[in-house]
Amino acid sequence: MEITHIRSGTLTDSDVDGLLGEIVDFDRRINRALGFGEDFDPLPGSVRGKLVRCDEFTSHEIWLGRVDGRLVAKAGAYLSLFDNTDVADVYIGILPELRRSGLGTELLTVMERQLAETGRTRLTAWAEIPAADFDADPRRPRIAAAAGTGSLPAERAEVVFAQGHDYRLQQVERCSAAVVQCSSGGGVDSFRTEDGYVIRTWAGPVPEEHIEAIALLHQRMSTDAPGAADLHDEETWDTARVRALEADREYTGGRTYTALALFDGEGVGFTEVVSYTQRPHVAYQGATLVLSEHRGHGLGARLKIANHEALCQSSPVERVYTWNAAENSWMLAINDQAGFETVGWVGLWKKILA
Repeated sequence: MEITHIRSGTLTDSDVDGLLGEIVDFDRRINRALGFGEDFDPLPGSVRGKLVRCDEFTSHEIWLGRVDGRLVAKAGAYLSLFDNTDVADVYIGILPELRRSGLGTELLTVMERQLAETGRTRLTAWAEIPAADFDADPRRPRIAAAAGTGSLPAERAEVVFAQGHDYRLQQVERCSAAVVQCSSGGGVDSFRTEDGYVIRTWAGPVPEEHIEAIALLHQRMSTDAPGAADLHDEETWDTARVRALEADREYTGGRTYTALALFDGEGVGFTEVVSYTQRPHVAYQGATLVLSEHRGHGLGARLKIANHEALCQSSPVERVYTWNAAENSWMLAINDQAGFETVGWVGLWKKILA
């Protein structure tokens, strides 16, 4: 197999144009083989962003495997350049008809070696399973997550592959979807709750008066989310990093909808979802966090409901997808309250390279 290593931002525009359709088609075939629908198909704008975008905070690298010129395998790594510089968030896909032929092992070995050569020795990965397959035959052998909650069917090809290459199942996440529903006749961008919290909503870039609060909440999110501290160290966020994230999303056709909770003028919780011009009826959950000292007031549910209301009033979004750790019982309860239903499960894997 011929393997090509590509770092984001290194290709010419014509090279990107030549690869884009081929990679989108490959990613779509992998997604359908996993058993997910078109809401999870790759977006050309997002694929282009991975090939083109690179800033001072994050980068992306891919490895393309070809046999007789045909793209048969693809791997990738998301890299932080500002912190956690020994961490790589990796993925790999092989055409369904060529699995168990050694191509995945060959490609993974090359990627891991090249990542290790640049100091990336803490690897995290993920594998997705549709709810119907996950729930089928509860008597099947299962692999338990190190986090203590959740497990995956042991015979799934993704599970067998990960374990066979020394990845450890660290955590299981639930993927859920909710239909966006309007509850009032008009949109509002700010309201005060009876217990003193003010919830602000907006679409697009973060207003200047709230950008420091959003940066702090992103930083707290990097380790406050259940299991996050086991995968990486605390991230460092400032206004420049928030603006860089916005620029990445804007480049790929994304628009962010945010709800921020304030108490005595301080940001104490937020939630965000992103929709894309190439798939306007669907939105995907970004970060959601309520600071630990403000939990227990139902604030997470209120933030999500307020954000869904804003989506309903100012966008064509019809449904939202979100992901939460299986042990995050309070957030799962919040999602249930906000109308989310399970559509799949995700295994988060971890490996330390020697």
